[in-house]
Amino acid sequence: MKETHLKGRLQAIALTACAAAMIWACRETAAEAKTAAGLCLTVMIPSLYAFTVLSKLMISTNTYKLIGRPFSWISRYILRMPAEFFPIFLISQFAGYPIGASLISQMETEGKITPKQAEEMLCFCIAPGPAYISAVAVAVAPDIAGMSGYIFLAVAGANLLGVLLTSFTRKIPPRSEEKAEVTFSASLFTESVRAGAESMAMICGMIIFMAAVMGILGKLRAFGAVSALLSRAIKYPPAQIYPFVRSFLEISNLTRIFGDVTVTIPMAAAMLSFGGICVHLQIMSVCRGFSPMKALLCRIPCSAAAFLICRLIMPDYFPTEAVAVNASISREAVIISHNQPILSIFLLIMTILIISQKTIVKNKKM
Repeated sequence: MKETHLKGRLQAIALTACAAAMIWACRETAAEAKTAAGLCLTVMIPSLYAFTVLSKLMISTNTYKLIGRPFSWISRYILRMPAEFFPIFLISQFAGYPIGASLISQMETEGKITPKQAEEMLCFCIAPGPAYISAVAVAVAPDIAGMSGYIFLAVAGANLLGVLLTSFTRKIPPRSEEKAEVTFSASLFTESVRAGAESMAMICGMIIFMAAVMGILGKLRAFGAVSALLSRAIKYPPAQIYPFVRSFLEISNLTRIFGDVTVTIPMAAAMLSFGGICVHLQIMSVCRGFSPMKALLCRIPCSAAAFLICRLIMPDYFPTEAVAVNASISREAVIISHNQPILSIFLLIMTILIISQKTIVKNKKM
């Protein structure tokens, strides 16, 4: 009883200290939150929302079963995963970080897979998707073609390698005798839109809050101190380490990296494979019936594998001019999408109207 009371007091003190720190660093937190909100409106929502709704609709209507049926033998005999794993694996590599976790959580909630299977599947269904990869590739090497391809192959290859290397620890799952009957209705579509809006609200909310926390750490000069310590250990310029330190907390900061692309691109692939603390908090928020801790630990060897794969498939030589140009980019450079946020705002308004209409109909029925 005393331990519970002490834990509650410590939590209250921590929250109070955090609130006081946000007031103390109000300018920094506001600036970071403003940048994060712009990122959500111009990049995250346009690139992820529609795919999130479509992915959830594929699960609700059982379409994923038809997609995965031709690859059933690969899932069962080579990867030793349920037949449902392969289409989820493919979707997660293209859709973005929390989508794979959200789909696996939905399947576990509906009883299509067990919690243990969900934990194993999640380990290899965490990937950045084209939006993140393209933004990083353009920021790091705007004058060198093919960078996004190297990063994508490294991250997806690390996930696939992880499934293959751990397959001997699993038994061959039985063949599912359930028929893949695709059912589509307006209610399923509306529910997928609502679930997609909830997921995006959670993702964007987490990004903005983490940005505010980073504003506090920035004013405390914590990122600079960590960068200086790492610089002494690995003999690398602290200014070039700085964006990677920030990316450990929030992965979108990778758009600020600069330097020799033969070093920064493999490092970016490793960081994108890991995902950052903010991404894992998003994953934890959607995983309700099982623990994501196994997947978090699995990201460490996957990150190392992504680094090695990227370094192996990248050319050993780039034009001197290209390397020099990228090495001289300012560490304050941030790539911001040129898309206007008005489309994202209209999309959110439409979603809110659909959800409100559904709530009104339910209340009338009651």
